[in-house]
Amino acid sequence: MQKTFVLTVSESKRLIAKGVTKWPSVQRALREGMVVVATGTTNSYVVEELLGRKIDKTSYRSGLTLPRHPPRPPQLSDEVMPDVVLRDGAPVEDLDRFTAVGHMKAGDIYIKGANALDYRRRVAGVLIGLETGGTIGTVLGGLVGRRVELVIPVGLEKLVYEDIYEISRRLGEPGTDGPRMMPVWGTIITEI
Repeated sequence: MQKTFVLTVSESKRLIAKGVTKWPSVQRALREGMVVVATGTTNSYVVEELLGRKIDKTSYRSGLTLPRHPPRPPQLSDEVMPDVVLRDGAPVEDLDRFTAVGHMKAGDIYIKGANALDYRRRVAGVLIGLETGGTIGTVLGGLVGRRVELVIPVGLEKLVYEDIYEISRRLGEPGTDGPRMMPVWGTIITEI
């Protein structure tokens, strides 16, 4: 007998967050290493699972992708929650998602969500709104150089059927407007 389940986006994000926090390498880094959780809507659920308490999810967000004229303005928190950086499972107050990278080592975990998923090729895409490359553009070299595991929680609603490298190339062409996209690879965790 087969059964079909339909999840809302928030239910999917909760399931993904539970999967991230139970992932073996994340569990190990929580015991003896560093875990950095970059801001983002999916990552706000990861933060709740890691801290064991509810947070205002709109206060733990990165860039926001909206239509030019949304039918109704989003209800966002005016407060911004500090980045979650954990060392041996305990919060580290004096580091953020950028400065923590310089203190990380092989086996540590950096958690960064994505905006697109090419599941077949096991690559994700992160939208870049800043000319400096945003969070991922700032930290990726340090993560690769230090052999830090990049964990990418992303929902299947972000699945694309085009090559993310090609999407990235098109969004980065001269004369285009709007965000760019950076292809990233790592440990991709979805609802399934």
